Amino acid sequence: MFSRAAKFNVELEQGEFVEVEGVRLHYLARGEGRPVVLLHGNSGFAHDFAAVLEALDASEFRAFAFDRPGHGYSERPAHDGAMSSQARLLRGALAKLGVRRPVLIGHSWGGTLALAYALQFPEDVSSLVLLAPAVYREEDVYAAQRLLVEIPVLSDLFIRASDTFIRAEIKRNLERAFSPDALPLGYLHAAESLWSRPSQVRAFMQDEYGYNPAVEALAQRYDKVRVPTLIVTGDSDVLVKPELHAYPLHRSMGHSELTVIPAAGHMLPHTRPVEVVRAIRSAAGSVGPAQE
Repeated sequence: MFSRAAKFNVELEQGEFVEVEGVRLHYLARGEGRPVVLLHGNSGFAHDFAAVLEALDASEFRAFAFDRPGHGYSERPAHDGAMSSQARLLRGALAKLGVRRPVLIGHSWGGTLALAYALQFPEDVSSLVLLAPAVYREEDVYAAQRLLVEIPVLSDLFIRASDTFIRAEIKRNLERAFSPDALPLGYLHAAESLWSRPSQVRAFMQDEYGYNPAVEALAQRYDKVRVPTLIVTGDSDVLVKPELHAYPLHRSMGHSELTVIPAAGHMLPHTRPVEVVRAIRSAAGSVGPAQE
């Protein structure tokens, strides 16, 4: 089975930065043409879209893959990592970059962020592509660690003392995410180098804690999203099961299109970049020529 993830480069390229509300956000940019914006999951980083950026036609699309606040090389506001705030920061970043009404692509947790963006700023997005989207309530498996991570002085000590546990969790979750494809060692090493930092662990945990309240509020409004929406999921995703997320979302959003990729798991931007690019091109075509 073809898996682009097997070629993941351990040396992570540092792209460019844009400052919004005093927060520096990191992004990778490629190509020219219609703007597309790519949002990763939790945890994750802009480099999750490396294969997609490579596969996109550089003369057809201007692609921006962002590190969400607190992830990868991006900073995070000290006291405000809420999903609505992340959407606001993204909008500010796009305005500074001169990006208008992009095709917005969200993977996993980023799928909910893309929906939140479309609901907050309906005039500022042309269409959505939701990849293995996590969009409904999930069990909170990290509740016991929440207090320690949120205490300013103790959090770094707790995280550093838990390094072995954190790295084991990263490997376990990534094996599930890539399944049924193999977890590439290059990706594992890159993830361990970034995701085990205290700042990123805190961002991950805060996003986990904020996820259920956010989706419980947003789920009542998914049917209010009016832009063309493509939902892409793998039928073998054991991390974000499609029967609990992608399928009911498709039913809720009557105008959406659903694509189910056989024998594919959760990490579609890595393992199925050709199918992801096909969805992006379809979403771009559904709204006609790019608007100036």
